[in-house]
Amino acid sequence: MKRVTRLAAAVAAACMSVAASSAFAATEAEKRAAIDAGLAYLATTQNASGYFGGGGTDYLIANTGSALLAFLEEKPNWGDNAATYQAVVDKGLNYLMSQVSVVNISAQPTGNPDGDANGVGIKFYPGGLNNRDTYVTGIVLPAIASSGNPNALVTSGPLAARTDGSGAGGAWTYKDVVQNTIDYFAYGQNPDGGWRYYANYGGSDQSTAQWPVIAALYASKMGVSMPAFVNTELAKWTDYIQNDTTGAAGYSGPNAPEGEMNETGALLVMQDYLGWPSSDDRVEAALAYINTHWQENANSTWDGNFGHPYAMWALYKGLELRLGTDAGTSVLSNLRPGNCGNDVDNPDHGCNWFEDYAEYLVSTQSANGSWGGYSYWDAGLATPWYINILAATKIPDGDDDNDVPEPATLSLLAAGLLGALRIRRRRQVV
Repeated sequence: MKRVTRLAAAVAAACMSVAASSAFAATEAEKRAAIDAGLAYLATTQNASGYFGGGGTDYLIANTGSALLAFLEEKPNWGDNAATYQAVVDKGLNYLMSQVSVVNISAQPTGNPDGDANGVGIKFYPGGLNNRDTYVTGIVLPAIASSGNPNALVTSGPLAARTDGSGAGGAWTYKDVVQNTIDYFAYGQNPDGGWRYYANYGGSDQSTAQWPVIAALYASKMGVSMPAFVNTELAKWTDYIQNDTTGAAGYSGPNAPEGEMNETGALLVMQDYLGWPSSDDRVEAALAYINTHWQENANSTWDGNFGHPYAMWALYKGLELRLGTDAGTSVLSNLRPGNCGNDVDNPDHGCNWFEDYAEYLVSTQSANGSWGGYSYWDAGLATPWYINILAATKIPDGDDDNDVPEPATLSLLAAGLLGALRIRRRRQVV
């Protein structure tokens, strides 16, 4: 009870600091206060069973995976809350392991998905085929892969009783969980190179197809990678789904819009994952589309930018991978008027796309430390995703040499973007 009281006090104190934020920029201190308030809110709303939020099974699992990633990414900043937050994470991980389903897998026409040759993959949704399998499993894997100890044993849920893992006596480790989740995604890839609601669905959609790719990026933290054949097939989908005229990604086809900002953020993730250089016309076109539509607010169930948690998290991941949070405004210049100006106190950069997001998030946080969400994406998803954005979470890119990126030339396509720019991948653009 005392720990909950202290966390509630932390929420109140942090939100008082946020309320005093500048009208023009979120300072580093204000971002920190907003992050701390958000984590405190999440900690005080965890269910005794380990899950977060409400709704059906799909929301409970997805909320929990998202919340745990926010806590784990901020672990170096837990401070006096370290013991409490570790308990939150442990309880959440045990809940996620209770939701595992083991799926028999086999060789596919394009290759063998079974990376550890045990004949199974796993998904994070109980029972047989479900329309949320791909979404939920892809949202959860980043938290599992970020848990920090690949050799930790699974001690709860159906995997705890198995003897075909890599631990002593065949016990399953957390690395086994990550490996077999990737095996499941490799097994479930559609013939068009993408994914949809469950394994081998038939046709793909861009909203769903992003999650196995994001999972693959995070799996690299535990030394697990997708089979090469999956990436070969994914390149076909990534090229197909982009509209040749607008540069945006469609939903189920290049001319089938539904949530183009979200889909194009996911497109950047896929392009980066596949190693397409910034000089590639398709990458340039995607960035130009995002620049043109950057100022849009959430404007339909699926589309828009500011105030749309699903789109903002997708765009953040793509832009962080491609440009980095210290990017200048040469590539993405169409920022909201009168937003962060020149009073940003981050020494690495002035006003840019990341600071535009940060100012918006600090100024719209609720008094209890949460964010209200939008449409399908309520506070249970919006709050952890927004915490990750404010914290400038680094998205894994699967490389061991992230600090020595290759320069590339980017021809600028967006209106008002002139000249050429030498950029470093995931590094500052000046």
